[in-house]
Amino acid sequence: MVGVAQKETISQRFQDVLAGKSGRPLVAVWNTAPFLNALAGVDLRTYYHQPEIKLKVQLEFQEAFPEVLGLPGIWADFGALTEPSAFGCRIDWPDRGLPMAQPVFKTRGEVLQARPPDPRTDGLLPRALADYRHFWEHLDRRYIQEYGYLEGVAASFGPVELAAVLMGHASFFIHLLSDPGLVHRLLTVTTEFVIRWLRAHEEVNGPLRRIALADHLPGQISLDHFQEFWRPYTGRVIAQWPEAVILYHNEYPVPYAQALAGLGIDVFHFGGPVDPLKSALGGEMTLMGNLEPVSLLLSSTPEEVFEEARRVLEKGQAGGRFLLSSGGGLAPETPLENLAAMVRAARR
Repeated sequence: MVGVAQKETISQRFQDVLAGKSGRPLVAVWNTAPFLNALAGVDLRTYYHQPEIKLKVQLEFQEAFPEVLGLPGIWADFGALTEPSAFGCRIDWPDRGLPMAQPVFKTRGEVLQARPPDPRTDGLLPRALADYRHFWEHLDRRYIQEYGYLEGVAASFGPVELAAVLMGHASFFIHLLSDPGLVHRLLTVTTEFVIRWLRAHEEVNGPLRRIALADHLPGQISLDHFQEFWRPYTGRVIAQWPEAVILYHNEYPVPYAQALAGLGIDVFHFGGPVDPLKSALGGEMTLMGNLEPVSLLLSSTPEEVFEEARRVLEKGQAGGRFLLSSGGGLAPETPLENLAAMVRAARR
């Protein structure tokens, strides 16, 4: 008796893209607030603090676009607040706009006294782990099977951007020049913390298979500073999970992108033009991009998005290992018709 052919899952298509196998292009999005909650008409505080609402909002988007892979996936989204909150950063909630974590280290002595927080007790981390437990209890298993969500999934700030938030970016940049030893001291702490935080995910989600690291410092610092401060500490984190798929998110253009090679990054969600990145990194990792979130996806017509998506696909798909996406997070109120135009372009 001839068996019935199994339908190819989105997770399998993702693995095929990573392996460089030819096939239909795959659309992926950085599925985070404030786009998701605005799309669902849910205020940000409610989205962040009520896991049942958070799950509902993320699933509504997935149901609207079943052919799209969300990255990090179904996840405990607290935006840029999660890791800084563990160090005691004050969170400011403006009347309009996004909440921001304020710098916590004002003096050299405070940096020298810093220790890695405990993911089980500090800041928003225990609430994020509780969100994941809630998701495991209430998520239909077909999302795990179809998209690879939850199982072995983790997301975190990278250690260098986390250090910049803790000191304040301006102070961090100054100390790169004026007190590099102090920066190295802080990066040792943040690197150890990020590793602990990712390991805490394993207690809920199982052995890590897909890790999303967000760190926007490359492109804001020089190549020399990248080599001294960013590469060794981020590389230490990545090296802990040599079998996991590492997704690196940074929408800032990185003029020395070739320096990212050899770190173990599998997917680079990038900003900036496709061509130079394809030349520099196309044989090293899968590229994820690059439709401009504001001037194109937010502000243009579906027809314009469709044509630009086809143009980007022609360049990105050459040689394989390409995911069609926005060049960063989606802006609130991005028209769904424009996202549908992306999917249409990938189908063709």
